[in-house]
Amino acid sequence: MLLACAGARAADLAGFDELEKSLRLDPAQKAQFDVAVGATHRALLSVALGVLEVKDRVGAELAKPKPDLRELARAQDEVIEQARPAFREARGEWARLYALLDPAQVARARAFVERKLRALEHIGGELRGLLGAEDRR
Repeated sequence: MLLACAGARAADLAGFDELEKSLRLDPAQKAQFDVAVGATHRALLSVALGVLEVKDRVGAELAKPKPDLRELARAQDEVIEQARPAFREARGEWARLYALLDPAQVARARAFVERKLRALEHIGGELRGLLGAEDRR
């Protein structure tokens, strides 16, 4: 159920092509944009793969009459820690892109990123809500 929710909302994270068009990038900017987007996709994929790796563990824990909430927290922490280097890389690539952009382009790119971060926060809230609902059983 958690994965279905996340998958249903993954479409909200698309739109890099729209951003690219709106920025009207020169060739050097385009090359760095592609690197930054690739790093972002790898970071998001690392989270998805991490969730898949712990899915069975979390499911088994939730199936117990008295689930150990610490085990659920450990599983979540593991996913975050595994994904952290990929997100650091993505952040660095976006910073390199911003350094190549003019102020108007930076404003458009930052607005896009802020919208995507809000979508991610919303997904996280939904996942926490679903976990909370499962915990009360």
